[in-house]
Amino acid sequence: MSLKNLEEGAVVENAPCVISRRRKERGGFSYTLTDGEGEIEFESGSFFEYGQELMVSGSAYNDRGFMKLKVSSLEKTSGIYESVIGRVEANAKLFDVALLAEGSAVEKLKPKIEECARKLLGARKLGRHVLLRFHNDADGIAGALALTRVVRAYTSQQNSANYTPFDAMRDIGNLQGQKKPLVILLDFGCGIESAEGLSVLKASGAEVMIIDHHPNEGKAERNSHVLLSPWTVDSSAEASFYTAGYLAVEVARACGEDAASLAPIACAGDKSPILPVSDTEREVALVLDYMATYSGFGNKLDFYKNALENRELYASVLVQAREALDRISEDVQKNMKKKLEGAVSVYVVDTEKVKSREFPGKGKITTRGFELVGDAPAVVLGVWKNGLSFRINSGAVEKGVKADSIIASLKEEMGDFIEGGGGHARAASLRIKEGFVDSVVEKILEKVREASLE
Repeated sequence: MSLKNLEEGAVVENAPCVISRRRKERGGFSYTLTDGEGEIEFESGSFFEYGQELMVSGSAYNDRGFMKLKVSSLEKTSGIYESVIGRVEANAKLFDVALLAEGSAVEKLKPKIEECARKLLGARKLGRHVLLRFHNDADGIAGALALTRVVRAYTSQQNSANYTPFDAMRDIGNLQGQKKPLVILLDFGCGIESAEGLSVLKASGAEVMIIDHHPNEGKAERNSHVLLSPWTVDSSAEASFYTAGYLAVEVARACGEDAASLAPIACAGDKSPILPVSDTEREVALVLDYMATYSGFGNKLDFYKNALENRELYASVLVQAREALDRISEDVQKNMKKKLEGAVSVYVVDTEKVKSREFPGKGKITTRGFELVGDAPAVVLGVWKNGLSFRINSGAVEKGVKADSIIASLKEEMGDFIEGGGGHARAASLRIKEGFVDSVVEKILEKVREASLE
């Protein structure tokens, strides 16, 4: 008999259930049992962990208007937890809300958005341990704020775009003793350099969910249980516009949470045009990016929640961030040189000569140069002693110049010098052996020239 809608006197015999909630009471505990379809409380002096699998018999009784179970037998068992998870997720109530953005890609992603939503609602109902790692920028932070409106999670900031075996080993150690934990990687994880770490994490028994908008070079679906990525339904350069934070907001909305206000902030952070963005939303994204720059690895999400709610702190950070951007503008103009003129122009900014502290970082220095070159088809390269970053506008992409394609060919042709990197068509970065950056720039100029002539 299912635990759903039990009436007084109903008899339950050897029902496979798990503990989904626990409350301390005088003389013992009050537990909630679920079989994936319904749930009922029972009281006991014994201690059970969340997720404990049980075979339960008893009868339902009315306790001041609430149905409870008078247990006649209770036996610990195993092998039923995943089937209960499956039933809970299948029975999860989703909200059919209109998507915030338009386009065939996001419409095709709706079933995957709903699958992620069911996972979160199921985790909430079962009290599963959830680890949420979010990338350290406005897109990742906005998405994490949306997801944590649905489910309680241990949140931790990821300052790298890659999930390494070191990350996996640390997480596996921290997840020891947790019943089928759910690990969510937000705004990173799809790169080739994350494949090994993900493989290790998945082998540990954790359930892995990835929400990312970077090209799926690492075939992340092989090393995850759920992958929400626009690249699975769209191979064009526009796929990356559906940012991870935006997708996370749609997941939260499918769960019934009012998270729509976070989507434009995520888009503002990654300069995505899929939603209209106000000046205020750009300010919030700037504040989040500034704070993330100065926040160490593992920083918790509450740090950002509190800052956005503290108007005095928010205003102070906004002033500092704006002043930092204003300070670098003159330096960027002075140190940006046009290296290629033609159908697609290429500009190079020596970020080492730009007087910046930690904020803005090299990527945002490159973005500032990108904002100064105008609308003609262009590529801006920000370079430093052991790396460079790309910013490419739509005109250049339309002529066939794409950062991810260039990086893929560079890794093949100059593999001895390229230490890593990735991104999408319009924004990407490379790690290069010190002393070889100029050679890589020359090769990029050659590839831009060739692509723009095809």
